[in-house]
Amino acid sequence: MLKADSIPGAKKGINIILFIGDGMSLAQWQTGMIMSHTPLHIKRMSSIGIVQTNALTSFVGDGPSHGTAIATGVKTDKGAVAMDNNDKPLKSIIEYAKEKGIASGIVSANTLMEGSIAPFIAHTKNRMQREEIALAYLQQKPDVFIGGGISYFSNRKDKRNLLKELEAKNYRIAKSIPEIQNTKSGRLAGFLPDTVIADSLNRGNTLATSVYSALNILEQQKKNFFLLVGDMFIDRASHAGNTKLVGLETINFDKAIGVALDFAEKNKNTVVLVVGGPEASGMTLTDGDMQKQEVTAKWTMPGMIHTGTMIPVFSYGTGAENFQGILENTELFFKIKKLLLNE
Repeated sequence: MLKADSIPGAKKGINIILFIGDGMSLAQWQTGMIMSHTPLHIKRMSSIGIVQTNALTSFVGDGPSHGTAIATGVKTDKGAVAMDNNDKPLKSIIEYAKEKGIASGIVSANTLMEGSIAPFIAHTKNRMQREEIALAYLQQKPDVFIGGGISYFSNRKDKRNLLKELEAKNYRIAKSIPEIQNTKSGRLAGFLPDTVIADSLNRGNTLATSVYSALNILEQQKKNFFLLVGDMFIDRASHAGNTKLVGLETINFDKAIGVALDFAEKNKNTVVLVVGGPEASGMTLTDGDMQKQEVTAKWTMPGMIHTGTMIPVFSYGTGAENFQGILENTELFFKIKKLLLNE
């Protein structure tokens, strides 16, 4: 394995940019590829592996169990956020990074409390404990976080105003995309308006812009960094059985991946990883027209249900070869940790 200290001029450890596309397996990716007028950025990532998403005692995992496996290296039952079956907290990759003085960030296309994202920052018995998950951002203090869900920070049952508490810890609070873009350094807590994270494609390039802004801030750190990017909208489109929306959401997600790949091309001590969450609703491509860029799909498990289908992991950059082959989702944690901490 190529380590960062073997690269001339590289910092100790490798920058990790991890994308999790909820609900995405091959059918979702192929739909986006066919519908896109230009080649997807994902095609720039020639290193490919296959990941199993099963939970500890269930063949079919969910966002929290899969996210916990990647964030902590431990398989758990569904629902819990970075907690083992004895309700003990599991140490996440962001906590390991913090101990080493390594910068970290989280970007969400939807809220900052989503099931696959939460295990990287919080420890709760249930994914629905959103106020507790929001509080974890104040406790863990990632260098930058951008996403929706501001009400869980400012309009809480415990009457705490986490926005003021974040400001006291030297965070800049940004409540719009222009404000996020104008933050070039320091700590950033960026909140996307509810209209931006609504279940529609009115978001434009919001996710790509947020990733670009986060990378600008993290790049200035003295050490390497870990950045998590989560997108839940492909999952929701699959659950709704909306083939066209699956394709459009995949294309939108891919734009943000392109931003990270451009960064990795310029910063050689960086690896970009793109993995799905447990596949959503059993999407199967039954027909299509490549010339007309049309896809016909059916769902074997329609509705808010996941399947145990294995999912791809795409990787690009320094250490990308470590993510090839058939892997358990827990293996991603150990491989990420080794590269990030230069162990």
